[in-house]
Amino acid sequence: MTKTPQIPNDRDDVLWAFDKECPTPTAAQIIEWSERFPQFAEDIRDFAAVSRDCAAQAALPEEPVDEALLQRGFSQVLNLLHQTESTTAASSQPNALDTFQKSMQACGIDLPRLAQQMDIARGVLSALFNGRMQPPVGRRLVIAVMQHLRLTEATFNEYLQRALDSPKLGQAKATGTPSVSPRPYEEIVRESSMSDERKKFWLGED
Repeated sequence: MTKTPQIPNDRDDVLWAFDKECPTPTAAQIIEWSERFPQFAEDIRDFAAVSRDCAAQAALPEEPVDEALLQRGFSQVLNLLHQTESTTAASSQPNALDTFQKSMQACGIDLPRLAQQMDIARGVLSALFNGRMQPPVGRRLVIAVMQHLRLTEATFNEYLQRALDSPKLGQAKATGTPSVSPRPYEEIVRESSMSDERKKFWLGED
């Protein structure tokens, strides 16, 4: 009986598999792997950049590289990534004034364009970004927003809490008690203008 290959779920295992399959990653390969492992998308992009820089600085040997040398090279790249994470951890924390809207501005995109790119009803994103969506938010929507706005999950959760703490009604900020209370994610999706197929997608779980 053929044994089903185990899918890596640890960050270092994913990066090791990526390095083995894509020693000199192309843009298409980076995108493909980022979509396969969205929770490690930023790590994959960073790893690919460091890996390609290392390859550009070293002349490729004519004879095949042995496994031990390959593993040492992989370990060096991982160490660089870990060092980068430790030195940039503080700067990656969301500013007290940052919001989903600020992230859209930083990415050069507005709500209508983001909704079009994600193929989701604008009202669903508006409810999320303006504190009118009651947690928990559907996992597919969380991942999609993280990818498009280049957010970590911790930052997403921070922005979500800020939106809930300061809800907005349309374009106007709510004063006192909002006239519209936050509604469950499933209810907002089902009552949106999307097709049944898209509703089913956003209500699904990965």
